[in-house]
Parts: sequence; C-alpha cells; structure tokens
Amino acid sequence: MRKNRSIVTSLVLLTLIFIDSSRTFAQVAPNATGQASGDGQLRTQNQSQTGTADTPPRSSTRPARSSARDSYVRLARAPNMFGDSLRPTGSLVFREQTGQLGSDLNLMLAGGGSYNVAENNKALPMDRVYFQYNGFANALPSNPGGQTSLHMYSLGFEKTFFDGLWSVDLRMPFNSGLAFNSNTLSSDSGNVGNLSMFLKGLLYRDESLAISSGLGIGLPTGSDSVTTTQFDQLTVQNQAIHLMPFLAFTAAPNEDWFFQAFTQIDFAASGNDVVSSQGALGVYTEQNILHLDTTIGRWFAQNLGYRHLSGIAGVLELHYASSLQNSDNVSVFGGSLLGEINVPDNRFDLLNLTSGLHFQLTPLSNLRVGAVVPLRASPDRVFDSEIQVSFNRYF
Repeated sequence: MRKNRSIVTSLVLLTLIFIDSSRTFAQVAPNATGQASGDGQLRTQNQSQTGTADTPPRSSTRPARSSARDSYVRLARAPNMFGDSLRPTGSLVFREQTGQLGSDLNLMLAGGGSYNVAENNKALPMDRVYFQYNGFANALPSNPGGQTSLHMYSLGFEKTFFDGLWSVDLRMPFNSGLAFNSNTLSSDSGNVGNLSMFLKGLLYRDESLAISSGLGIGLPTGSDSVTTTQFDQLTVQNQAIHLMPFLAFTAAPNEDWFFQAFTQIDFAASGNDVVSSQGALGVYTEQNILHLDTTIGRWFAQNLGYRHLSGIAGVLELHYASSLQNSDNVSVFGGSLLGEINVPDNRFDLLNLTSGLHFQLTPLSNLRVGAVVPLRASPDRVFDSEIQVSFNRYF
C-alpha cells in the first residue's frame, strides 16, 4: 500500500509541474499564425468570419469552428510518426525434471509490454480517434516449432484541453498469435494488452516548430502469461505499472519537408509475481528502456483536389531502443519444471528502419501504410519484418 501511494503521489506532483511549465512556455511563445482549436490542428483565422474593427463579421450557415477546418498551417499538416512497436520480452528456459526434455520459450510478458509514445504520434496535442494494425513476421523465433507471426490491433483516443495546449491519449491493444501448444507444453499470454495513457503538453509552438513533453502510464490491464506442462503450471502475473516520461518535437521548415523526434524512458515501477503450482517463486521486473525515435519526411503531392485524396507524403524513420540495466532473473523450480525467466542475452540494443506512405484522404482523416526492417542481427532483433496500417480521424 505504501508503495502504491508513493507512486500515485509522485504522478500527481509531476503532472502539476508539467501543467505549470506548459502554461509558462505557451505564454512566452504564442502561435504566430493561428490558434489551437479542438482537433489539435493549428488554424489561421478566417477573415470573412472574424471581420475587422471597421467591418463586422459576415454571417455564415456554418459555425466558425467548422469553417476554419481547412485552414491548416504546415506544422499541423505534418504526418504522425509511424514507430516500430514491438519491444523485447522475457524468456522462459526450462527442463522437465521428470524427463530430459528442454525448451526455450519466448513469452510476451505483462500483457505485451507498454506502448512507445512515438507510435502514430507527433508533438502537437490532437483531438482524434484512431486504429492501428501491426503484423510481425517471425516475432518469436526461438519458440519450439517456430512461432512465425504476431498480430497487434490498437484502438486509440486523444482529447485536448486547456485551450489545446494539453491532451490525454488512451491506447488499448489486443494481441493474437501469442498462444503455443506442443506435445510437452502449452503457453498462452492472452489477447488483451496493457492500457497506456499519455499526458502531452506543449512547451513551445510557432508556425514551424512545436516542442512538447509529458508522462505516460502503462497499466496492467492485460492477460497473465500461463505456461502448462503435464505436471505443472507456471504463471507470470501481469501486475507491473510503467512510467514513461518523454520529450518530443515536430518541425516543418517549409511546405514540403517535415522532421520529428521523440525521446522516452520506460521505467518499470513494479514487478510481476511468478507463481507455480508449488507456490510463489519470485518477482520478475522488466528492464528500463531508452527509446530514441527520429523521422524525416516529404510531401510528394498536396492539394490534389480529389474528393477522397488530398495529399501524399513519404516518411523514413530510425528507431533505437536500449536496455538501461541487466535483466532480472527468476529461478523456476519445483514440480516438473527447472529453469529460469530472464532476457536471454541480458542486454539489448535494437535499431529498426521504418518507411511508409501517408495518404491524406480529407482534411480530417488519413490512412497510412508502413514497413519496418531490423538493421541488426540476433539477439538485437525481436522480429524479421513488420507491416503497419493505421487510420486517424480528427474532430
């Protein structure tokens, strides 16, 4: 109880500090070309709506909020970052004491891990709902029998407040392909992932640059990891809370080019209990991870004038993730199991390349298709290739 109270108190204090700093920076550097309105897009003022000191505003059959929707500045039109999605997980290595069968089984622990804030995101607070699909080839290569695919489906909702200077982003993932069955064992990490919530606040904003920071919280809403043999059952309970402070910027120096970067540290604030049919075995705490994500992109076409396609942009990204300490280790013993839970190679440094196309369908919706390829060999890779499809709808 004391530990949970300390975590909650720290979150409240950190949130208040972020809010106060955001208001201060936003007052120092107001937007020079427009205002932040409900959907997180920066818009210029429509002269026919606002009027001047000598000329009253002209009447319109549409509300002012709706009539301004097409007045995007180039910063707000910059496509979101794609991301690379999958993080390393713990591995269960065991040998059945009743025989001499050994197995090396990768587990998607803790409901699939926590989210990286860079996924389908940018520095600006936004009002949107979105869907994202991530398909991984050979995501669990060391599993007996060769697990070949993993599918993740994510639903998201982001809402701004405080005049568009802040937003709250909720992301709920669902997984498939995490179950494994053989003659000697079965393993299942369930289909429900961990809910992530990100608080994002603007620190600086002008017509070509936005800088923001915030805090993410990963909540253990996902399924436990359960491995069963003929004589025993091992459960890694999904209990960990993750804290994820981040810093981001989005830049659009001209009408064609845009750049983005995110830095995030994923702290495991608590661990996951490991239990067998013989009783509690210990607590497995995931490694803290540093994420560095960068994007360069260019608009190939804008203002196309088609009803369902107004622009096309190309994006190229680099994503680096590194463990900040050695892997935890929990010994598995008792019953028919003998082994340990850990990250097999202890430390990791992942480097992935993402490329994608952003299709601006209407001013308020876009469709994005991307591909991810690891640039390093095993053990510094957790899949062979990935495809992404995402859809964003702003309001």
